[in-house]
Amino acid sequence: MKPVDIEGDPKIDSHLVELEAKDFQKALIFTVDYFTEFKEEINELNVFPVPDGDTGTNMYLTLSKAVDNIRDLETDSVAEVLDELAAGALLGGRGNSGVIFSQLLRGMAEAITDQQKVGAEELAEGLERAAQKAYQGVMKPVEGTILTVAREVAQRAQKVVQQEKEIGVFLKAIVEQAEQSVAQTPQQLSALAEAGVVDAGAKGYAVFWEGIYNYYLLKNEEVEPYVASESPKTDPEKKVTVDSSVESEYHYCTEFVLRGAEVNCKEVTELLQSQGDSLLVVEGQDFIKVHLHTNQPGAVLSQGLELGMLSQIKIDNMVEEQHQNELVEATQEVAVTEEAEIAVVAVANGPGLVDILTDLGVEQVIAGGQSNNPSTQDFVAAIEELEASEVVLLPNNSNIISAAEQAVEISEKEVKLLPTTSIPQGIAAMLGFNPRGDLVQVAEQMLAESQEIKSGAVTYAVRDSVVEGEEISQDDVLGLIEGEIEVVNNSSEQVLVELLESLLEPEDFLITVYVGEEISEEEAEQLEERLGESFAELEVELYRGGQPLYYYLVSVE
Repeated sequence: MKPVDIEGDPKIDSHLVELEAKDFQKALIFTVDYFTEFKEEINELNVFPVPDGDTGTNMYLTLSKAVDNIRDLETDSVAEVLDELAAGALLGGRGNSGVIFSQLLRGMAEAITDQQKVGAEELAEGLERAAQKAYQGVMKPVEGTILTVAREVAQRAQKVVQQEKEIGVFLKAIVEQAEQSVAQTPQQLSALAEAGVVDAGAKGYAVFWEGIYNYYLLKNEEVEPYVASESPKTDPEKKVTVDSSVESEYHYCTEFVLRGAEVNCKEVTELLQSQGDSLLVVEGQDFIKVHLHTNQPGAVLSQGLELGMLSQIKIDNMVEEQHQNELVEATQEVAVTEEAEIAVVAVANGPGLVDILTDLGVEQVIAGGQSNNPSTQDFVAAIEELEASEVVLLPNNSNIISAAEQAVEISEKEVKLLPTTSIPQGIAAMLGFNPRGDLVQVAEQMLAESQEIKSGAVTYAVRDSVVEGEEISQDDVLGLIEGEIEVVNNSSEQVLVELLESLLEPEDFLITVYVGEEISEEEAEQLEERLGESFAELEVELYRGGQPLYYYLVSVE
């Protein structure tokens, strides 16, 4: 359904002052269809020209999940419709914009609690409570965003309802206010003005109310209710785990933490690489964590003991169906750890990154990241599937933290959320993970480890733009440090080198690069050689991350 022109003065029923529950329910269902007309337009309202414009998608999926909750609802109560709508939005919330949208719907539901029908007065009260709820849910509210539009729409609603009770006139007024407020967002937020766009979340909220109003205009015509395709739900493709059925030359997954060693990652790697495959050696502040698939775990542990003290030893027989730990005859008697009491859920996109995280101890990896934000329900489902009663969440993306926060509130388990904003931070956090420690202390140690690194990324521009006075052309290669554009060039390799030069400080000792899916093996080999020459005084490690959209993810310790 194409948008209806709201600038004119269409004929409306001047006698209608309330909408019955069934009509209001149909209006919400219709609005999902209406929103699809604007989803991509909203996605393109991105301040930074990087490939993560997903506000429209996140708000659409949040709304779709919310409406799925009321699609087959049989009720004569508007309050019940709103309550079920808000419950669906809570679980379906994706990204910061989707979570704020869910809070707005929750505010509406909290205000309208005992109505069989809904009129202008009830909607005005709901809009005011919605704005209050959304502001309360954001730690540092920023004007020129969806929050501003929600507040100004609520203020207009309060004024209009004092003079006009007719529902059509009221809806038209708040839609006009929403459009005006959206248009003014660049004047309130300089980043929007520089990018030449309005706020994406604000636009999405305006489109939502336009959908409600447009349904009202068409309600006397035969409008087929929109039946959405099955909305994204948590399924096996959303979570990635290690497949134990795959035949392997090596039967034992061996892990340990090495402390007090006078060797570095490179030397440990050279020592152990002939003992098996899937070798992962990661260095923390005062320890080295080792993961290896081998047929001689005892020999591997003996070599480790020659280097220093071993702790957090774990040996899994990968061939056994139940993955039961067993004692292995070795030169040193090794006690196998018991079943983990704390489990970790992390978000990642890319087979190599998934392997690294699972090798470090992550039990559930939810597929997602830039432009593919998991919902609150995805987190809740992953948490509930774990046998562990205590869980740590690693969102690994700033736009995913809000959905994870809601999952923590919903879950009945003891869950600690670490606000990791990048994959390198999440990997660093796992260096402090102890599955048999105290949850609070483990979370604190993991957080401390995540903060020991500096992270960056290399991606590309999806459109022409101006950022902080610098002109950027579509397809330019961009180097980001903590989300801010630092380097612009036409070569991904050159951008990475310049990015590292900006990140590095005299006390740094280790560079880790995670190579994306678009980089060939030949390019990766050439890069490793160049980095070794350019940063000869540092350790340089390259891993095949396989992540989409980003040529390289990088961390510096």
